[in-house]
Amino acid sequence: MTARLRRSALHLGVFALAALLLYLALRGVDFGEVAGALRAADYRWLLPLGVVVMLSHWIRAWRWQALLEALPPDAPGAAPPRVPVRTAFYSLMIGYMVNYAAPRVGEVVRTANLAAQERLSFSSVLGTVVVERMLDVVVLLLGLGSVFVLLLDQAAALEDLFLAPLRDRLEALPLAALVAATALGSSVVVFALRRALRRSDSRLRLLWNRRLRPLIASFRDGLATLWRAPRRGVLVFSTVAMWSCYLLMAYLPFVMLHMTDPYDLSLLDAWSVMLLGAVGVAIPSPGGVGSYHYLTIQSLVHLFGVAAAPAATYALLGHAAQMLLYLTGGALCLVLQGSSLAAVRARAEASQGHPNAPDASSPAIHHDEPPR
Repeated sequence: MTARLRRSALHLGVFALAALLLYLALRGVDFGEVAGALRAADYRWLLPLGVVVMLSHWIRAWRWQALLEALPPDAPGAAPPRVPVRTAFYSLMIGYMVNYAAPRVGEVVRTANLAAQERLSFSSVLGTVVVERMLDVVVLLLGLGSVFVLLLDQAAALEDLFLAPLRDRLEALPLAALVAATALGSSVVVFALRRALRRSDSRLRLLWNRRLRPLIASFRDGLATLWRAPRRGVLVFSTVAMWSCYLLMAYLPFVMLHMTDPYDLSLLDAWSVMLLGAVGVAIPSPGGVGSYHYLTIQSLVHLFGVAAAPAATYALLGHAAQMLLYLTGGALCLVLQGSSLAAVRARAEASQGHPNAPDASSPAIHHDEPPR
């Protein structure tokens, strides 16, 4: 199977998973009630929601800029890289837009776009993206811990919602067969790697020496930005401000759909729903489609006593509003940057050593860059 066919099969599988999860999320929902809730919604809250969404991403771009400033200079004595927040924001929004077509590819696209715009090492910039995601994971884990504290009286519901399905699947597997398969697979992989690396002319060894080792060294520089960052206060403040925006993004649809009074939903409840929905977004489906809806609806129904139709309306409206903003915002950022989607794709392929892509420093990649 060629690389193109493998990518196509992977994308097809991802979209099939999204469709399945969306079906499970909306199964049994009365769409007549959903339509009625959408007609009764107060759409004046869409403008504040849109402002908060875009503000959250501008703050994320500002935090990313602070990490990029800690990258090592190109030459001894040179000034550290100074990346405009605007360039970081454009790259971020373009990456979010691409994620709806190819999950997780958006991270590569935003990295390659910024690296090409600012003449920086792709792997070093990617290291800053990894640091950024690590910060988010830490906040997410701390937040999930707070959710379990806030919902201690609903421990049984949390277990049924998250732990029971995993436990049932693990118990269905014979333990001896699982251990044997893991041991055999590990042995085969170790043996194959050792044999390949012993040969000086093996493809794997050449790949390691020529591409992977320099990539890891440059990637390490990106990770080190967290310790070298000259503006650590900006990292802390921007992280808090960004997650505060996410909280408002979760709460405003409650107000828009008139759900706060009937179901006694507060900012703390929005915090819990937001974090549980974030687990769904982490699943590799296009833009969290299906996985976000499933976990958000199940959380609202089983933890907060919300009826299925209002819960589905909340998930559909909130996700659709943000998806529209990401798609239109990403397309607008492409236009403002003076780029095309094909040029951005070429940058991403060149950064990953795609055989049919032009070199990252060639005019074919940089012809559309705006003057700075």
